[in-house]
Amino acid sequence: KNYRRWKKDKMKNLRKVNLRKMFIILTVFIISSFAFSAGENYYDYKAILVGDTKGNIFKEDNSYAVRPLASVTKVMTIMLTLDKVHSREISLNDMVTVSETAASVPYGIKLVAGAQYTVRDLLKATAIRSSNNAAYALAEYVSNGNVYEFVNAMNQKARQFGWDSLRFCSPHGLPPSYTGSCMDQGNARDLYKMAMMAITYKEYMNIAKESTDYIDYGNIKLTATNHLLGKVQGVDGLKTGYHNAAGSNIILTARRNNDRMIVVILGSTKAKNRDAIGEKEINDYFSNNSNVPVSRVSGNVSNNTNTQKSIKIIDKNTAVAYAKIGKDKYTLYPSEDVVIKGERNSEKPKLTYKVALKENVSRNDLGQVVGTFVATDGKNEYTGALIMK
Repeated sequence: KNYRRWKKDKMKNLRKVNLRKMFIILTVFIISSFAFSAGENYYDYKAILVGDTKGNIFKEDNSYAVRPLASVTKVMTIMLTLDKVHSREISLNDMVTVSETAASVPYGIKLVAGAQYTVRDLLKATAIRSSNNAAYALAEYVSNGNVYEFVNAMNQKARQFGWDSLRFCSPHGLPPSYTGSCMDQGNARDLYKMAMMAITYKEYMNIAKESTDYIDYGNIKLTATNHLLGKVQGVDGLKTGYHNAAGSNIILTARRNNDRMIVVILGSTKAKNRDAIGEKEINDYFSNNSNVPVSRVSGNVSNNTNTQKSIKIIDKNTAVAYAKIGKDKYTLYPSEDVVIKGERNSEKPKLTYKVALKENVSRNDLGQVVGTFVATDGKNEYTGALIMK
């Protein structure tokens, strides 16, 4: 009898122990599953490209797919602004008065209508904090208030360098529901080519490398939307982007020793996945000493190269057509130079022009834009505005 009671108590205790073990195992399994589901997804992208600064591509997936750009658009806005700085048409220290239209553009820092900020400060707000109102204010200032012309210049620069998938509709990348315009879009390949040029702008890189900064005499703090700055060795740019249609986009660049690389990631559903993918691709690139390119982009679009030279194919000081008003003939000039990259032994291409003038051009339009031109060498087309002199 005592034996039977002892055996019964022992079996009961064993069941308790087994139940306790099952509970522990189940708990560990649930925690592990939860941790896995909450981790990073390294395949969370719609397009990706990894390359160096010479046009060598080491990884690409869906790189020709045209995707919404979101704030990656601002790379072109920054470059166009700095182009004007380099030509001394504006200065980084110029004071920009923010319009009511610019101040009302959503998402970013608060800019006060009527207040003044330097071009340098607006560039910082655009590049670091991805502030849409700052990008719009720069576009207004550079174009003397004509943002439509600024966007046209963005597209002209894209066409000039053969980034044919890029279509710009705004200086900031907000979707059509905010702008009433088209969707800024492009593919990873052309964004990679644009990034190769952007990294040659020293002022841009000096700004983009900062994870935090201050503008407006220290009154406004900027925190970078690029979360890998200061986290991943060598990362010093370049631009993030997000809205619902685009997902999370990023163009990253990193330098270690004398080697620089570029990553383009488009369409991640979560920013943390985008960042994790970027970190992994950067570390993989630099840890692999025997990287073999899978392809190469045609031409080198970098501003600095020993094998390429700048060829001014259209000179703003050279007339391309004439306009006859009454008995008088007036000369039509391009509003700006068009410069392309070519091999050192390349010749200046011979161009033919088609001109379209606006209606009712008169003598009162002297010194003003009176139309547009399309120039072609039989293969490439270049467009621009015409000034009557």
